[in-house]
Amino acid sequence: MNIALTFDYEIYGDGSGDVFSHMIYPTERILSICEANNIRTTIYFEVIEYLKMKRAWEKGNKMGYVKNPIEAIDRQLKTAALAGHDIQLHIHPQWVDAEYTDRWVVDFNNWRIGDFVGKQNYSLEDLLREGKEAIEALIKPVVPHYKCIAFRAGGYNIMPSEKVYDAMINTGLKMDSSVYPGGHEQGALSRYDYRKADIGKDFWWVQPDDFSKQGQGSLVMEIPIFALAQSRLNKLSVERFKSAFQNKQSAINSLKKKTNKLSLAGRLKYMLEKEAFTWDFCLFSTRLHKRFLRYIKRHLISQRQYFVLIGHPKNFTTDTCFRRFIRNAKKGGAQFMTLSAFYDRFNQPVTLPSA
Repeated sequence: MNIALTFDYEIYGDGSGDVFSHMIYPTERILSICEANNIRTTIYFEVIEYLKMKRAWEKGNKMGYVKNPIEAIDRQLKTAALAGHDIQLHIHPQWVDAEYTDRWVVDFNNWRIGDFVGKQNYSLEDLLREGKEAIEALIKPVVPHYKCIAFRAGGYNIMPSEKVYDAMINTGLKMDSSVYPGGHEQGALSRYDYRKADIGKDFWWVQPDDFSKQGQGSLVMEIPIFALAQSRLNKLSVERFKSAFQNKQSAINSLKKKTNKLSLAGRLKYMLEKEAFTWDFCLFSTRLHKRFLRYIKRHLISQRQYFVLIGHPKNFTTDTCFRRFIRNAKKGGAQFMTLSAFYDRFNQPVTLPSA
C-alpha cells in the first residue's frame, strides 16, 4: 500500500484567515512530523491567492500583518522543496479579481475553475500558466530540476472539465487530483458529480469533458483523492470541533448553506445520511483513520495499491491523530510517496516480452 499525503496550502476560500496562523505555523508542525517519519508530502500551493497578496504587499499594503507574509511563504516552500516535498498547483479562481480593503473580498461569481471568465483577454489558459510559472520561478532556483506538473481545482470543482483539459495540455500540466469517488455537490457555489468515479482504480486517463471518467487517448491523468461514503455523524470528532472553533464564521456559513432551509427533522435526517468523506489527515479521528484502513484491507487491496489523502493546514489542530495514523499505516506496511512519484510509476512504458 502506497500513500500520498497531499495538502492545500491556503487561507480560507472566502478571503478570511491569517497566513501565519492558518498556513505557516500548522505547516511547520505537519512537516516536522513528516520529517521525523521520513515522509515526503505534496503541497498544493494556492498561488493566485499568494500573487494577490504579494502585489498588495509590494504596493505598501500590509494587510494587517506586522511580519512579511510573502517572505514567510517563500522561505517555507523553498525549505520544503529542498527537503524533497513536492510543490504543485492549486487555484481558487475567485482570487483573480480579489481586492483588499480592510479584508480580502473575493469574487464569488468565479468560484469554479471550469466556468472561469477572465477580463481583457485573460483566459483560463493564462490563469494556469501564470500559476505554474510563478511556482517554477519560486522553486527552480533552489531545486533546478523541479517541474510543476500537477493541478488541483479549488473546492474540488474540476467540472465542467473540457476547457480545463485544453488549458492543462497547453501549459504542460500532466495530472489532476481533484476528483473523489462518490463526491457530489450541487450548491450555489460548488457543483460537481463524482458518484460514478471508480473507487477501485489507482488512476485513469481522463475523459476531456469529465475528469471523473476514463477516456481514450487522453494526455491528462487523474489520481483521485480517496473517499468513502459514511454517515455524516461520523464527521463529529474533537479534531473537527477544534477546527470549526478556530474559524467559527467559516464553519457556520458552510453549515448554513447546506441546512438553512431544512426543518429540525430535516436537519436530523441530513446528519444521518451518508456522504463521501475525503480521507483527511488533518480532520480525521484515529477511529475514522482505522475505519478507512480496515476497509481498504478488506475490500480494495487486491484491486489497487495507491491512495491519496488530503488535508488543509488551516484545519490542523492536533498532532496526536496524525502521528497515530502514520504509526498505524506503517505498521500495516504502508509506504509514503509524493504525487509526482505516483505519476512516474503509473506513466512507465509497458515493456512487451520478447518473442
